[in-house]
Amino acid sequence: MNERNDYLIIALEKARKEFKELKKSGKNNYFKTGNGKPHEYSTLNDIFTSCREALMNNDLNIIYNVTYEDGMNFLITKLNHLPSGQKEISKSILGNSTMTSQAMGSAITYMRRYHIQAMLNLEGDFEDDGNAASVTPAKTQPTNNGQQQTKGGL
Repeated sequence: MNERNDYLIIALEKARKEFKELKKSGKNNYFKTGNGKPHEYSTLNDIFTSCREALMNNDLNIIYNVTYEDGMNFLITKLNHLPSGQKEISKSILGNSTMTSQAMGSAITYMRRYHIQAMLNLEGDFEDDGNAASVTPAKTQPTNNGQQQTKGGL
């Protein structure tokens, strides 16, 4: 049986009408736009600047927790409607137990940003129509001297 979330959805839709413009102050120099400029994205600070006040005005809050289960680290994000107790939960793998503290911190920040963008239906990153996730691996073909030659892919 599905849990009720009608009060949460109504409060979220009210809050969305109050969200401020979502800025993109983050710069990623590893990914470039078509004209060679660094990729811009919304940082966690940008996201919370845009929506924190509206969420609070509509009795919504966000809680993050990190858990460890079966050798894996997970981030759990909860969007809560305080008066009703209704919530939406997102859970993602961050990595395994061999992660360094720096890698774990980076993964937490990255996934916090993506969880909240998805839960609040925010467009804080560029849309590549799934291209980055659908790149086919490079194929290898034998050459005349018996070595492999890479063809296609990235």
